Amino acid sequence: MTAADRTHRLFEEASDIVAIVGGVTRDRARAVLRAMSAHTRIKEQHVAELVVEWAVSGRLPADLHRELRFQLDTGPTAAAPESAGP
Repeated sequence: MTAADRTHRLFEEASDIVAIVGGVTRDRARAVLRAMSAHTRIKEQHVAELVVEWAVSGRLPADLHRELRFQLDTGPTAAAPESAGP
C-alpha cells in the first residue's frame, strides 16, 4: 500500500466516523472534514488522523470539536464561528 493509499483510507475512515456521529451522508461528512481543515488551518490529513484517534480515545482538541459541532449543526459551507457576522 502506498502512502497516498494510506492517506485516502484514513480520510475515508474519518469520513465514516463523522457520518455516523453526525447522522449525515458520506459526501457531507467529507465536506465537513474539509471545512474543519479550512476553518482551523489544520491539514486535512491531520484532521482525519485526529478524528480517527477521537473514535478510539474519546479525545478531540477543543477547537476541532467546536468546529465539528458547528459544521454538523449548520452545514459544511457555513462560515467559521469566529468569522460569522452579526
